[in-house]
Amino acid sequence: MQWYLIIIIFILNILWGIGIFYFLFLIFFHPRKKLKLFGKELPIVGILIFFRNKIAGIIKEKYETFIERFPGGTVNVKKEEFIRTIYQKIQEWTEEQVVVQKLPPFIQKPLLSFVQVVSDHFLKELFRNFIPNLAEKYKIKEKIFDLLSDKNMRFIEDKAKYYLTKPLVIIGAFFGLLFGLLNLILLIIF
Repeated sequence: MQWYLIIIIFILNILWGIGIFYFLFLIFFHPRKKLKLFGKELPIVGILIFFRNKIAGIIKEKYETFIERFPGGTVNVKKEEFIRTIYQKIQEWTEEQVVVQKLPPFIQKPLLSFVQVVSDHFLKELFRNFIPNLAEKYKIKEKIFDLLSDKNMRFIEDKAKYYLTKPLVIIGAFFGLLFGLLNLILLIIF
């Protein structure tokens, strides 16, 4: 076998290895927008962008359900169910405590009643007023969705390119070199 063919095999394998890792990098960040073919959107989007959109949808749903106030004082049924389930868990937990069970009944009943009343008022105040006021005061909704915006995704992509491209190229070149050596050994054997 000619010596230049061996060098070509090494170079092709190194380029192949680099290409695979760079391709993985591109899969995570590109394309940013859905591609269109004949006016129809193709379901091809970068993995990070795809999951960013899913996570943003989940966060928006949970935020609107459990934190945001409904306009005009309308009752949020899901939030009330959430408060009720937490209240029931606290009530069950206090009833299961050994210390409470060992108390005489004339102390146990008022204690359980006190815990129930305090936990009920505390949970209602916390989830109906305190957390929504805090979220409005610090504009948490805007900050969450600003974090998931395209501007910040570009920032993440730029940092990933800066810090990950060189190691990925080196790893790809190493794997390519390994495959080149394997190819060379197979060519010598056969």
